[in-house]
Amino acid sequence: MALLIFNLSCKKNNNNPTSIIGKWNIQIDTSFVGEGGLNHVVIYSGKSGDYFNFNSDGRTYTKEDSILDTLTYTLSSDSILIKNFSSGYEGKCLFKSPSSGNIVISTGYFNFFGGGTFGRTIYLYR
Repeated sequence: MALLIFNLSCKKNNNNPTSIIGKWNIQIDTSFVGEGGLNHVVIYSGKSGDYFNFNSDGRTYTKEDSILDTLTYTLSSDSILIKNFSSGYEGKCLFKSPSSGNIVISTGYFNFFGGGTFGRTIYLYR
């Protein structure tokens, strides 16, 4: 059984989700790893050259340090969903209010009783 602790939303520079297309720099990527007493938070601070690159074909190519990955996403009128964003969970970003080129994508955080907290949140900017 999982308990959702919180869910972050995304703030974007307008309400048009297609404006996510293109390259975004990684500011911070936060996740929980390990189980039970070994469960702990990992905070990665983005470096020059790290990115999430959203293409119009529903794929995003990512680079964090030396790790490359390809993820798939879908857009709706007010959000983006990234498949398998973290441990099989979707990452969600809601386009709610104007911002200056920053977005936050999150699974929310889940507390598995006895197993620890799990989830991922990433802060991107242009």
